Amino acid sequence: MKLVFILYSAICVAFVSGRSNSAIIHRGGARGSGKASTIPSLSTTDGPLETFVKTIKDARRHLAAAAVARATSIFTMYPMDTMKTRIQMEQPNALRLKGLYSGVGGSLVGQVPYGVLTFGSYEVYKNTLLEKFPDVRPVFLYAISAVLGDVTGSGWLCPSEVVKQKMQAGMYSTTGEAIREIIKKKGFGGFYEGYFGGLARDVPFRVAQLTSYEVSKKIFLQMKRKKQQQNEGESSSIENLRLSPGESAAVGAMAGSFSAAITSPLDRIKTLLMTDSAAYGGSVASCAAKIWREEGIAGFCQGLVPRVIYIAPSVMIFFIAYEQVQQRLLPSNSI
Repeated sequence: MKLVFILYSAICVAFVSGRSNSAIIHRGGARGSGKASTIPSLSTTDGPLETFVKTIKDARRHLAAAAVARATSIFTMYPMDTMKTRIQMEQPNALRLKGLYSGVGGSLVGQVPYGVLTFGSYEVYKNTLLEKFPDVRPVFLYAISAVLGDVTGSGWLCPSEVVKQKMQAGMYSTTGEAIREIIKKKGFGGFYEGYFGGLARDVPFRVAQLTSYEVSKKIFLQMKRKKQQQNEGESSSIENLRLSPGESAAVGAMAGSFSAAITSPLDRIKTLLMTDSAAYGGSVASCAAKIWREEGIAGFCQGLVPRVIYIAPSVMIFFIAYEQVQQRLLPSNSI
């Protein structure tokens, strides 16, 4: 199943990118003179495989930035993620120090490629859609790109999430033990327990996160340009401005807090389905119904505070690293 999703992601990126016919792309969605996209025009005569290989090569700056940023943010904030999982499962002494990094290796193996697939393909989808539909409001294209990007990466993420959350809950002591027991008890399908619950959480989260980030970033850059004009009397286009680390942190924190808070109920459903699917009916609807019946509205907010405390700094760290790595990998003549 994992192979199917990897092939699917390749076809998705190749299909969307292969439809691009122009090398000039602007973040605001307008055409005209300006800097060229990092993803140049691809020949419409190329087959899906050739198009995919070219897309990966041309998007390597986004892919490298996503890999570094994802690894940094996941490792830094992993202890808080462990505490959040324990609270959602209503375990006693959820703040205990023992096992805070349990499962981090498997999480990185899943999360880093997932981040590369999701954010790398997001940039490809976004740039292509902005070029193809210059008259559509960019915020809608950001949202569509976020959905496509997250679905592209979701097939890779789910197995590592299942292993990670079972280890965080103390069900297994090592990654190897978790993998063996899951296969023994449920076969390879056990690695995709809660897949739709995860997708139901991750797609709205990514839409909220990336859309709010792009909009906040654009506002910051407009303010920066206006301040620069007042101080220096020069006119600069937004395309030529960059976020500083501090500005990336502020924008990332806002996007992270907002997206984490509104998707917290879906995160609880995902956690329960991945750790004890049978007890909650095995579906998003049955799990939500049981939480409502037994715990009421408060049950959906279980773990909200630790989730926001975990996600907001995590997103902040991610976007600081993401923006800085991208800027350092830009060709010297485009800065």
